[in-house]
Amino acid sequence: MALGFLTGLWLLGRELRRRNIPAVYAETVIFLAIIGGVIGAKLAYVLTEAEHFSWTELISGSGLTWHGGLILAAGMVIGWFIYKKLPIPVMLDAVAPMLASGYAFGRVGCQISGDGCYGLPCSPDAFDKIFCMAYPNGIVPTNIEVHPTPLYEAFVNFVLFGVLLKIRGKFKNPGILFSIYLIVSGFARFFVEFIRRADGRPDRFLGLRDAHLIALGQVVLGLLLVWIFTKFRSSKIPDYGIMPATPEPVPAKVQRKRKK
Repeated sequence: MALGFLTGLWLLGRELRRRNIPAVYAETVIFLAIIGGVIGAKLAYVLTEAEHFSWTELISGSGLTWHGGLILAAGMVIGWFIYKKLPIPVMLDAVAPMLASGYAFGRVGCQISGDGCYGLPCSPDAFDKIFCMAYPNGIVPTNIEVHPTPLYEAFVNFVLFGVLLKIRGKFKNPGILFSIYLIVSGFARFFVEFIRRADGRPDRFLGLRDAHLIALGQVVLGLLLVWIFTKFRSSKIPDYGIMPATPEPVPAKVQRKRKK
């Protein structure tokens, strides 16, 4: 997770410079994301896993729920954008690739620590058995070969990170890149959740658990934002007054007159 935040800090600084926004803002964004992400992830875990919650998990590296962290961190970061009068769609686009890479690094951490967010046990005759593994030394150990869902999600989000960087300059509408992140990552989480261990998490609607419904909500939000950012796009790029404009060059004739 720490590697994800450090990488995000460096990359976000570069993305802000590309958009003519002070790179120093990246430090505040990452700081707010860390605070909101950890607190939100812990609170969401307590609320959704109340029956299995242990107080020791408040200070451990386990017991984190991604969507809770995303919601609180997003609220804090967007609130800061508003306070600083920064262009929210532009800033969201700058942050989008870092969300994908940060989530991917976080899932790599889950895989290494073996914190229990594994998939279902593998069938001995299934074609996908080659991907399955046991976690005998994990924080939540298991000797049964299961689907390594953290690796599945890490792979998808690393690919998504690369794609977002590749296409980030292809949209005239600020905010579309962030919307694409929400849609793709939401679909990925929705489908992976079908092979993740339920661990007592109840079905809420049509056999779907909380994580399914939140992921679908994320997809719907992404589609709604695509419509909003397309429908209400300004005909010209506004001057946000963030960086001083580059002065226009003085014509040579005017310069000679000034010298005289």
